[in-house]
Amino acid sequence: GMDFETCVRERIPILSILLNNFSMAIELKVMPISTEKYRSTDISGDYAAMARAFGGHGERVTAPEEIVPAIRRGIEKTQQGVPALLEFITSKETSVSRL
Repeated sequence: GMDFETCVRERIPILSILLNNFSMAIELKVMPISTEKYRSTDISGDYAAMARAFGGHGERVTAPEEIVPAIRRGIEKTQQGVPALLEFITSKETSVSRL
C-alpha cells in the first residue's frame, strides 16, 4: 500500500493491477496448523478503497465483463496523471507455482 501512496504523493501515474483472492495461498502448505487454528493465511482488505483514500483512482472488479472497461478507465486515469489501482477479485486457489 505504501508504494501506491508514494505514487500519489509524487504524482507518478502508474497503473497497478492487484489480484485479490483473500488468501496467502503460497503459505498454505507450510502453515497448516496456524491456518487451521487461526486462519493465518486468510487476509482481507479493500485495496481499491485504500487507493481512493490516498487520493488515487481505485476500482474493485468482481465480474469478468468489468475487466476490459476497468482497464480502459485505469489507463485513462494514468493519462490524466493520476495513479490507478485495479483490484480484481479472484477465487481462492490452493495450488501454486513452485517457481
